[in-house]
Amino acid sequence: MAGDLQEIFVLALNYFFKKYKEKGGTQNKLARRLGITQSYISAVLNGSKSASLELQDQLADILYGPYEEFLTIGRRLKNGLDPEFIIQGSQDKGVEGLINRLSHYVMDHQRIEKQLVETKDFYEAIVEKLQSGVLVTDENDVIYYINNWLLNKYGVSREALVGTHVPEMDKAFSKGRFEEILRHYNSAKENLEPQEFHNVAVISPSGQEAYRSGWCIPVVDHREYRGMIITIGDMTEQTLLKKKLEEETWLMRAAMESTDWVGWVIIDKTNRIIKYNSVYKEMFGMPEKLLQENNPRKNVEWVKNMVRDQDHFMRLSFQVLNQEKKFIHEYDLLDGRRIRRVSLPLFRDGELVGRNILLYDITVDKGS
Repeated sequence: MAGDLQEIFVLALNYFFKKYKEKGGTQNKLARRLGITQSYISAVLNGSKSASLELQDQLADILYGPYEEFLTIGRRLKNGLDPEFIIQGSQDKGVEGLINRLSHYVMDHQRIEKQLVETKDFYEAIVEKLQSGVLVTDENDVIYYINNWLLNKYGVSREALVGTHVPEMDKAFSKGRFEEILRHYNSAKENLEPQEFHNVAVISPSGQEAYRSGWCIPVVDHREYRGMIITIGDMTEQTLLKKKLEEETWLMRAAMESTDWVGWVIIDKTNRIIKYNSVYKEMFGMPEKLLQENNPRKNVEWVKNMVRDQDHFMRLSFQVLNQEKKFIHEYDLLDGRRIRRVSLPLFRDGELVGRNILLYDITVDKGS
């Protein structure tokens, strides 16, 4: 039925537009009068787009007059009848026109409803395919939507999150920590303005540490708060890499303070060698291949074979790799040299980030 009414309307529209054009009218003039684009008028005329009931009323009024009579002419055109031969004043015609108008309204309402559903499905499909998170709350700050990407990052079910009161997220998930995001959330709600957050440290409901960036965007209607849209990007890998580079840069700067005649090795908090100098390499004849492995334990094994008391050396070497305070010990090599090893823990903002191990050849001092 909707298709028939659309066909009837387009037939009448083209019939009367032709008359309108003969009087000097154009699509552009008609579009300006209606406040729409000329391309939209063209699409309605060729039937590729369906006009709303309101627009159909306006077109009928401009090009002809009463909407019911406009459709009647379209129906006569469809049936091959003379479009201008219309019986005026008939009661049946008035009833028929009313029925046609009501039927058309119902069909138009169904069309709009269908378009709304299709639009909702379209945008929901896009949101679900995003490689970032989207979380939506209502005016009571209760979560009612969360996309799959964020669910996977959080490591909990949709059922566990939907219905959660955002200000009580920490209580709802004992392993989670969201203090800084909640601070931005509350600020956006209070000011009714979007709040951006960068590299915020969080612990997800499943207990995973992560770094997030994104926006808290309040939904506002006539200055009334209606909920929040939170967009979330995962910055964990980039942030951890940046922190690691900052630590290594800081450690290397510390190493540069050592003099050229002292052997030094910089080890990060995971006990990985990140820098050494040529004195260290030459002091023990370290092969380049071994040094490139950045493994302090393998380096210790290499030096062990040059030491007189190997058991004592190995026991103290492992203490060096585990101490968080200054640690000094000396040992004798088979070739007669005596080495002093000084391990200096390196802290940044109160956190252990590595060790600077200094090696001195004190052979000359031994007999003094």
